[in-house]
Formats: sequence, structure tokens, C-alpha cells
Amino acid sequence: MRRATAQSLIALSILLSVLAVLTIVWTWSQTTHNLPDNMHTIVDATALERHIAKDVATAAKGAQASAARYRVPTGVFVQSVAFVSSTDVNLTGYIWQKFPKDFPFTRNFDIPEEVASEETVIEERYHDEVLVGGVPHDLVGSYFDVTVRQSFNYVRYPLDHLTIWLRLWPANVDHRDTVQFVPDFDSYSDTRGDVFGLDGDLVQGEWSIERTFFSYATIPYDTNFGLNEKDKDVVHSEFFFNLSAERKFINAFIINLVPLLVISLLLFSTLMTISGNRDQAERFGFNTTGVLGTCSGLFFLVLLSHIQVRSLFPGSGLVYIEYFYLTLYGMILLVALNGYLFSLKRLEHNGALHWGDNFVAKVSFWPILLWALAFSTMYML
Repeated sequence: MRRATAQSLIALSILLSVLAVLTIVWTWSQTTHNLPDNMHTIVDATALERHIAKDVATAAKGAQASAARYRVPTGVFVQSVAFVSSTDVNLTGYIWQKFPKDFPFTRNFDIPEEVASEETVIEERYHDEVLVGGVPHDLVGSYFDVTVRQSFNYVRYPLDHLTIWLRLWPANVDHRDTVQFVPDFDSYSDTRGDVFGLDGDLVQGEWSIERTFFSYATIPYDTNFGLNEKDKDVVHSEFFFNLSAERKFINAFIINLVPLLVISLLLFSTLMTISGNRDQAERFGFNTTGVLGTCSGLFFLVLLSHIQVRSLFPGSGLVYIEYFYLTLYGMILLVALNGYLFSLKRLEHNGALHWGDNFVAKVSFWPILLWALAFSTMYML
């Protein structure tokens, strides 16, 4: 009867553990990347005209209508992407713009998120005359090497998705209502596919760029930038070129999850050595001091790894992978407590603790660990 009960508990433990793993994997597979609500993706000329018509109607309704805009077709080609830190990204490539012949303002652009200004390079590399809709325009192409600072959401690390963007302003901020950058669709073979405007030999590192696209985002400002004739509460529709990137799962799995899995196996092995059978305890070398010492060593291994992860995101709250570390802290504490209580003389007749030579604790280790991770996964993702 006792053997049958033990086998049933083992089968139940395996079943619960497998269900927890399947729950975690299924939740991983359902992760999606949602764009901000104020960002409007522009994939072709039809979408552009629809957005501009809506933008004009909104501006007129809010009494923000201005003089007829100069449209400036603008294209971007990115040759390299490198993360300098968790908030700073270095981008290099080319930006070209096609200005109407009668364009009366500075023929250039600003990048608002630019940092490390002393290292920024924006150089005009070529100039030509081209036709846009049969009308002559001046083409200006510039090489750029710029580091931009952006606020990324790493809460799902290491299963996170990021959108890296280049926001472009007209060089004359006092004429932002008069000048409108628009995507230069004619300069790309297809902008409705997943990726365009990206060097095919670009080294992506730990990220996989899965999509590029143009967009406009409505940005509210509570200032008129000192221009007396402008309203202070104005919503601008600003021009973006975006790269949507997903962290490579295999790299993240090996770097983050494999070490934690090994530590979990070592912790389970420590739990398995706890025994009231004298011969077995001597064979395993079990004693309370040894269990506590092993748990202390594993705790510091987890702590050092946790500190390394936390240092990657100093300005962020708890990220997903940190719940794995917090769960392991709890399991280490439970195993140490189990080893201590099992050794107490006054508890040697405790049925739950000593039944089957600490069988209940051993058989429940993986279900408790994996379901704690499963609930964390469902909560965070």
C-alpha cells in the first residue's frame, strides 16, 4: 500500500511538472509586440494620404491648422545598429531627402534623441536633381553616425521585443507646422514587406530585426518653444523610421536559463541526500551542516548571477527573468529549512516530514518550483 502510494505521488509529481513546463512554453509562444497607441504605421502611399487627411481634420478641429505644408520625401538606410547601454543605441547609415525647388527653409533635419553630440557625424555626401510626381526636386543625401537615447521596456527580458526608432524633425523648429517629412516610397522596392531600408550584412548581435517601417506618432507639447504666435498646447504628428527587434531566444536561454537549471538540479540533489536511514546518510555524507553549507554556496551563486542581470537594467523595475532568481531564493530557503527540521529529534515522529524518509519534500520539489515559475510567467508575459 505504501509503495503504491509512493508511486502514485511520483506519477502526480511528474504530471504536475510537465503541465507547468508546458504552461511556461505556451506562454512564451504567445508573447507579442504591441506598438504604442499614439504610433500610426505607414506602409504605402494610400496609408500616408489617409493619415495626412486625418491629421489635417484633427488640426482644423483643434484650431491648429496652418499654411499649406511643404512635403519632403525622406528615406532611411541603416547600415549598423549597436547597443551602447540599455538606453543608448548607436545607428549609422544614410538619410536622403527630396526638397521642392521653392523650399525656403534650411534643407536638413534634426534628431531629437541624439546624445554624445561630440561624436555625432551628419555629413552631406551627395546632391542631385530628381523628379517627384513629375516635378523637379533637389535630392540631398547625408551619412549619419548617431547615438540616440530611448526608453525601452525590458520587463519581459529575456523574451523582450524592442522598437528602435529614428525621429526626424525639420531643421527649422519654428516651421514644423509648415514642413512635413513623408516616406520616400519610390526609393524602395517594397515597403509593405517585413524588412526594408536595412543593410543585408548588418551584424545584429543578440537581436533579430524582424520588421522595419515608417510611422507617425502624435506628440503633445505644453510649450510653443518661445514663438509668440503659436499655441502652447499643440499636438504634433512626428516622423519616425522604426526597427522592430526581438531578442534571440537561444542566446537568452543559454546565458540565463541553463545556469539556473543547473543550480536547480544541484539543489534537488542536495534535497535527495537528506535521509533518516543511517547507512544511506553515511553513504551520501548527509548532515545538517553540509546541507546548510551547500545551500549557502548555491545562494551566493544565484545572488552573483542576479546582480549581473540587475546591472544590465539599472533604471528598470523587476524584469521577468528576476522572478526565476526570486523563486530559487525561496527554494534554497525551503531546502535548508527542510534539512534543519528533518534533523530535529523532537520532530522525528512527524508523519508529514518523515514519511517515506522525507519523501513528501522530495516529490514536491519540482512541482513547487515549476508552478511558481509558471505563475510568474503568466503574470509577467
